[in-house]
Amino acid sequence: MNTRVLLYLGLAALLSTACLASLQNPVQDPGLETSVVETATALALPTATPLPTDPPTSTATPTPSDPPTPSITPTPTSIWGNFPGPSEASSTEIPPPMPEVAFAPEVLNVVLLGSDERPGVGGYRTDTMMVVSVDPHSGLVTMISFPRDLYVYIPGWRMDRINTADVRGGFEMTRQTILYNFGIDLDGYVRVNFAGFMNAIDTLGGITVQSTGYLTDECGGLVRSYGLGSYYMDGFEALCYVRMRKAAGDFDRLRRQQEVVQAIFSKLVSIDGIARLPEVYSQFYNTVRTDLDLGELLPLAPTAIQVAGQPSSIRHFSVDRSMADFWRTPAGGSVLLLKRDAVLAMLAQAFGAEALAGTP
Repeated sequence: MNTRVLLYLGLAALLSTACLASLQNPVQDPGLETSVVETATALALPTATPLPTDPPTSTATPTPSDPPTPSITPTPTSIWGNFPGPSEASSTEIPPPMPEVAFAPEVLNVVLLGSDERPGVGGYRTDTMMVVSVDPHSGLVTMISFPRDLYVYIPGWRMDRINTADVRGGFEMTRQTILYNFGIDLDGYVRVNFAGFMNAIDTLGGITVQSTGYLTDECGGLVRSYGLGSYYMDGFEALCYVRMRKAAGDFDRLRRQQEVVQAIFSKLVSIDGIARLPEVYSQFYNTVRTDLDLGELLPLAPTAIQVAGQPSSIRHFSVDRSMADFWRTPAGGSVLLLKRDAVLAMLAQAFGAEALAGTP
């Protein structure tokens, strides 16, 4: 039973930690304005109660050189192939679907969805999205993070922010959205509520995060600085680390999220982490929802063990500034439009050029 619990927690860590940043009242990104909800009904969600000593909200600065806002233009009905067509007009042209990435049958692709969902509060927001691909044959885990303000086609609806897909249509709409815009077919999801996630990190005795970048920012009344190297963090500091984006922005936050994912996984599979499994499991049990069961996860046990011993087996990717252009919607929201060729190059690096054979 301990092996099963360890596997579940390890994969839950790999598939969940990035959503620490999805807690309410996020710090403002200087490069992007606050998300403007483009729908007046289904996406009008309540704001959850902030955490104690929540990081302050900064003042947004203008986005650089916004191009003129185009008028709404009809899109040819043949462009979306076998995917559902739009039910509403879009503010910009709908791009054609990406070619589907070819995965071996044993590969498991899971999307991590971070939400501020809380008991007794209707609705939630999905501010963080990460795809985790586990390949038992190669022993590799590939993580791809997506900025919440990516403006993509959501099959069956329209062009909108990628973080609205789960809110509007659940996992199936999210699956269609990832498949259409990135060619990655998903096998399941993990949706994380982090009301108690800081306690889980504290129960582990804290984590050691390997920082691969530089950051100086304020959180909890303190100015915190990080460079290249190892940093011990308790639950609150880990939350600060993945949330702070006043000084660095959303793109750098994706890097830090993945670093914390890897740190929690490493701590869980350590001797000290195993000793605390019963306590940590109770924390995860109340914060993680998934459609995956142990029957799907157990075949990945050898991969989990291998990854624990070889951190380099976890490969990190994200949609960064080189893969998207800033753009302003007619409603005034700052969003990111994907660059198709740059995204295809990233996918080829992540999964191999052969997986994209036949790409136009």
